[in-house]
Amino acid sequence: MRRININMERCRIIFFDLEFYVPTESRREGGFCYNPWDKKSKLLGGSFLSLSPTNDFTQEDSYLNEMIQPLWLWNHDSERSLLENIFGYMEKILQFVSKDNSPSVSPLLCGIGITTSDVPVLFELFKRYKILSNAEAFQFQSQFRSIDLSQVAIGVFNHKHDFLYPKTKGNLTTKYFGSNVFDDGRSVWDLYERQCLSEIEERTHAEVLYTLKLYSSILRDFRQSKKHERRIQNLEKLLVKFKSKS
Repeated sequence: MRRININMERCRIIFFDLEFYVPTESRREGGFCYNPWDKKSKLLGGSFLSLSPTNDFTQEDSYLNEMIQPLWLWNHDSERSLLENIFGYMEKILQFVSKDNSPSVSPLLCGIGITTSDVPVLFELFKRYKILSNAEAFQFQSQFRSIDLSQVAIGVFNHKHDFLYPKTKGNLTTKYFGSNVFDDGRSVWDLYERQCLSEIEERTHAEVLYTLKLYSSILRDFRQSKKHERRIQNLEKLLVKFKSKS
C-alpha cells in the first residue's frame, strides 16, 4: 500500500455549523425541514473555525474565539453573495492544504450531523446559484473529507443491539458535558422572525466551540481505549510466556 506523505503543518480542520430559516408552510413536525431548492427557505449563514492539528488545539478559548469566521446573510447583499464568500473561504483553505501535501490529503470538514445536512446543503446551493456547475461541485466536494461526529462517536457508546445509529447532539453533549447544551435548531426560526440576529450569531459561535470540545473528547476516548487494548495484549503475551515455562 502506498504511503501518504502528510505535512501536518499544512493540514486544516474546519469546524463549522450552519443555520437556516424555514417558513411556516415548509415546516414538518420532525426531521430536517430545510431544502436548498425551496426558494422560500433561507440559508442564514454560519460560523467557521479552521484549525491546525499541530498548533491550535492547545490554544486558549479567547484565541479560538478570535479565529472564528462569521458569515451571515444580514452582512451580505444577497444569499448568493453569502455563498460566494463561503465558497471563497473553503477554496482558500483547500489551496493552502494542497500546496505542500500529497494530492491524497484533503482539508477536513467537521461537525455534528453534517453529512446529512450542512455539507450536501452547501454544495446544492453552489449549484443552484451557479457558483459551480454540477461537475465542478462534484469535483470540489471530492477534494474535502468530512468527519461527522454523530457517526464517529458511535464507538464510544454501549450498544444492546446490532442497529448502529448516528448519535444526536443531545446524546453527545449529555455524555461528555452532563447535559444537552444545544437548543433545538428550530428555535432559530423564531429568533430570525424576531430579528434577534446577534443571538443567532452567539448561539452558532458557541456550537462551533462545543463541536471542537466534543472532537477532542472523542479523540481522548479513542486514545484511552487503545491504551487499554495494548495493556491487554501485553498481559496476554506475559500469560503465554508464563504457561510456556510452567
